[in-house]
Parts: sequence; structure tokens; C-alpha cells
Amino acid sequence: MKNVLFPIDFSCNTESVIKKSIEIIPELENIYFLYVVPLSVKELEDFVTEDYIKSSKEIAENKMKSFIRNLNLPNKFKIDYAITDGDPARVIIDLANSGKFDAIVLGHRGYSYIEDFFIGSVTLKVISKVNIPVVVIKKTKKKGECE
Repeated sequence: MKNVLFPIDFSCNTESVIKKSIEIIPELENIYFLYVVPLSVKELEDFVTEDYIKSSKEIAENKMKSFIRNLNLPNKFKIDYAITDGDPARVIIDLANSGKFDAIVLGHRGYSYIEDFFIGSVTLKVISKVNIPVVVIKKTKKKGECE
């Protein structure tokens, strides 16, 4: 598992999921982070402007650069990333099945009811539809521990 896809959501547990993955996947060399600006509710497409999408991607780009810098990962890893938009599950599945990755790492779920529903359902969809191994890391911080 040299080339691993890491879909991330910038939650407070994202860093711990990545660090744990590095511990359990010793042959990891290439890390590819993916953030999807969620536009999965078909009924909202008419209300989401191109400016909103562009602005959301710019914000995500800045967060991604800061996130990677603050991870302080060893130089042995080649790190790349993508920011895109759409239905998170569909985007993740398509990229995971592109043939570029040996595995995918996902966080288990969020903490609020809404996060549990959406993030948990994304994880379940990905697990059931990708053609590569999926590593699911249980998040380590409890509700209220996030800053």
C-alpha cells in the first residue's frame, strides 16, 4: 500500500486519523489528500452559484495548505492533494477506482447526528463501491474535545 488516498473533512480528528494510518501502513510512500466541497443535494444546485463554488474551493485550498504544513510529516512522504466539488461519496469512489491508489483511508464518522448521518453514509457508500482496500480509522477525540 504505497499510494493511499485520504479523503479529509478538516475536522479536529483528521490529523489523528492520518497519524494513525502512518503507524499501521508502514509501506506508505505517497499520500494524496482529497477535499470535496459538498454539493450533493440535487435540489440545491439551482441555488449554488459559480462564485460560491469558487470561493469555497479557495477557502478549502488555503485550509489544505495550512493543514499539510501543520502536519509536519516526515520528508519521506510524497504529498499531493486535490480540491473538488460534488457528491462526496461519488467523487471519492470515482477517484479510488481510478487505478492510481493501492488503498483508501477514511475516518469512522462525525459527532453530531447530522455528521453521523452524512459522514457515516459516505463511509458506507465508499466501502461498498470501491475496488481497493479500505482502512477505516476510528476517531480518537470525543465530542467536546475538539477546539
